[in-house]
Amino acid sequence: MYTGFMSAIKKADGFQNEYLYVLPEEFRSKISKNALFDFLAVTDIGYFPRAQYHFRQRPQGCDTAIFMYCSAGTGFYSIDGAGGGDMLPLSSGQFIVIPPNTPHIYGASDENPWSVYWVHLKGAFFQPVYDMLSQRLPLKISDIIWEELRGLFRRCFTLLQTPYSMAEYFYLCQLVGTIAALTVCAEKEPGLHFAAQNNQYLKNALQFMEEHIHESISLKELTAAVNLSASHLHNIFHQSTGYSPVDYFLRSKIQAASRDLYFSTIPIKDIAAVYGIEDPYYFSRLFKKIMGVSPMKYRSQIKG
Repeated sequence: MYTGFMSAIKKADGFQNEYLYVLPEEFRSKISKNALFDFLAVTDIGYFPRAQYHFRQRPQGCDTAIFMYCSAGTGFYSIDGAGGGDMLPLSSGQFIVIPPNTPHIYGASDENPWSVYWVHLKGAFFQPVYDMLSQRLPLKISDIIWEELRGLFRRCFTLLQTPYSMAEYFYLCQLVGTIAALTVCAEKEPGLHFAAQNNQYLKNALQFMEEHIHESISLKELTAAVNLSASHLHNIFHQSTGYSPVDYFLRSKIQAASRDLYFSTIPIKDIAAVYGIEDPYYFSRLFKKIMGVSPMKYRSQIKG
């Protein structure tokens, strides 16, 4: 429950160095007739830094979904009576989603007013994204993902500083789609590039796999190389990649082998041997399991 004092002074906007953009009614009418924006259409986007007295109360909600990211300071919110009527806290590094047509209240704390990035959007895009996020809100976003998100918001703001066309507006919507996609994965830090930066054991294991991609290594050898127990390494890999260390290593081999199949005429059995798989039948079964087709069929497909 949020117990901070809420000032009698309330502001919707008007903060120093703020960025605020609302889609003009004429342009909104144009995009409503364009099927390209049925999936995702941005109506408002902005950034309020150290937004003292920032406050919104919409007893009936609004016709858009709202994504709100607190980048500094603290605030409070209530969505459709969540918290039993009490205000819930929202702190730096947290994110909330407000569904369309849902009563809500939110605002900055008096003692340490928040800085918030926010975007209003419409379209079929929202519901499946909300289904993935709703049970995890408010969502904590890692520092690494925050840097990515801030960069994407800045690109949106730069794009809107000059007159824009329908094509540029489409680009804006795609940037917001990327913001939402990053948010879905914010707790997991999507991609091994992010995860490895924060986990030296994972980084060492990935490096060891890369250096031995042409060999057959056991889990015992891998755990010895990174000085970690098998169960601990398994947990790290599964959390970051969704795969066990052995499964990830085999998938890396197949991915590398698929490039050789595409760019060369080397016999399949020889490619298998290059990656430490001496049994060509096992290689074919493994390749089909991971890639969905046999090595021969994969090679024959037209790609690109």
